[in-house]
Formats: sequence, C-alpha cells, structure tokens
Amino acid sequence: MVRMRRWTLAAATAALMTWIAASSVLAADSAVTIAGFAFDPATVTIQVGDSVTWTNEDSAPHTATAGDGSFDTGQLATGDSETVTFDTAGTFAYICSIHPQMTGSVVVEAAGGTAAPTTGGGVTITPAPTDTEPGAGDAGAYAAVAWALAALGVAMLVGTLVAERRFRARE
Repeated sequence: MVRMRRWTLAAATAALMTWIAASSVLAADSAVTIAGFAFDPATVTIQVGDSVTWTNEDSAPHTATAGDGSFDTGQLATGDSETVTFDTAGTFAYICSIHPQMTGSVVVEAAGGTAAPTTGGGVTITPAPTDTEPGAGDAGAYAAVAWALAALGVAMLVGTLVAERRFRARE
C-alpha cells in the first residue's frame, strides 16, 4: 500500500510539473513592425490569449488604434514598442491615428481555429518591457524554465521509482 502511494505521488508530481511547463509556453507573441509608413505584416493571425507587439522603426511617430476603440498603443516614437494581449476571438481592424492611410488587422482565432465574426473588447494593453527589467522580452528564457521544470518532474518520478526498487530489495 505504501509503495502504491509513493508511485501515485511521484506520477502526480511529474504530471503537475509537465502541465506547468506546457502552460508557461503556450501563449505566443507576434510582432508587427512599423516602417515606411506601413504595418508589416498588415494582417496578423493569432490565438485567443496571444499578444501582438508593435514596434516603430519609422522616423515618424505612429499608433496602432482599433477602429472600434478596443485598443490603442498610444503614440510610438522611433524605437518604441507596445504590446496588446487579445482575450477574445474576432477580427480587430486598426489604423495609425496620425496617418489613417496606414491600416492593419489582427485576426484572433478561438481554440477551434476560427475567428468569431464579432469585434471589440477582450484586449489587454501591456507596456513594452525595458532593457532594465530582468528577462525583458526573453521568451527563450521562459521556454528554458518550462523544460527545466518538466525535466525536474521526470527526475522526481525516476528517483521515486529507484528508491522504491531499493526499498523493496531490503524487504
């Protein structure tokens, strides 16, 4: 009975560590570059919960402002970035409010892979990280931590199995 509890605990720990590792790398960040008075790419397709980061590489200031008012990056000077997280499915058309001939759209697909026909709401604007913030913009570091947690879970499972085998040998 004790062996079964240890094995169950080890399996549950490994499963939990794997779930934590997988969930920490599921959200994605897509990039839109502003250059030559255009958004590149003009249309981005993402999943619910993903983010889009606009970076101004142009000599003039620009914005990414949703037509329905659901998000606005504010004025981005040369080199500035702004990130918006999309929490609902839909198609979000946007313009540069300073240069309205600049247009783009974000297509946010639901878990099933389709975008809802409705637009508006469901966005979170996150200030761009600065170079002074630890790990700012370093998605690779998060992936490395996720894999390390998964490896730790597997190591715990293997360690428990080895200990169980040694315990049985003493009986």
